[in-house]
Amino acid sequence: MIIGNPDMFPELQIEDALERMKALGFSGVEISSPMIDACTTTGLKRQFANYVASLDLRLVRLNTAGADYFTPLGHPGEASRILEALKADIDVAEIFGVEQLTTWEGRPHTGVSKVDVNGWVLDATTRLFEQATEYARPRNIHLSIEPHPKSLGMDVEWLKRLCDRVDQQLLSVTYDCTHFGVGLPDDYVEAARVLGSSIGHFDFCDSDMDTTDLHLAPGTGNLNLDAIVEALRTGPFKGTCKLDLYGCLLPIEGARTGIPTLRSAMDLLGVL
Repeated sequence: MIIGNPDMFPELQIEDALERMKALGFSGVEISSPMIDACTTTGLKRQFANYVASLDLRLVRLNTAGADYFTPLGHPGEASRILEALKADIDVAEIFGVEQLTTWEGRPHTGVSKVDVNGWVLDATTRLFEQATEYARPRNIHLSIEPHPKSLGMDVEWLKRLCDRVDQQLLSVTYDCTHFGVGLPDDYVEAARVLGSSIGHFDFCDSDMDTTDLHLAPGTGNLNLDAIVEALRTGPFKGTCKLDLYGCLLPIEGARTGIPTLRSAMDLLGVL
């Protein structure tokens, strides 16, 4: 299954974007804002899910990574507010009928030391995700953390410790090639090796290694994608894959060339 997000076609109405995705060869769908926000009622969310299914597409992921409520932790008590907002996103994911909710781990607080980040911040974040995954468990929703270039998870040892503390059947990492390429330009391949089996989803794309949200078609940027795939293979990687073309100037051409490239990578990873 190759997942795509209709946001690669920002100029199209949602129906046209989904139909174009189907024609190009995508089989799974991830949705994010503003599509989520447009479904203002439970009925509209279910109507949207039914429409996706009518196209013989599978609605897989709800992406809320970067949510404003996940503010930097200045003290442990702030995690309870984040947890309640994260639970609300889990409720939305359940209504849509998705299998995965993509969230993130937040940025470090400017007033918090490195010692604290590896101490009480890690402990508070662990408890937050332990509680969130237990809330998601009976709803059959898996949580996936998608680090951004300046978020806490760019310290991959910190992120690995977080994942090791929480049931990996319920929590994993989204490895976004662009985010890791920009955040760790010298170590993005090593990050995939360190995270190993903690990676449960792969956002396949290329990057100029400078622009945070520019997801280029594979082969049109500066990343060593073969090395990333090999690092994932040794993980071993057993998750889902998305061709991420958010911000791509030529998404149709990017999909035409990128889907076969991703299929080859998935074949190597053994996840076709």
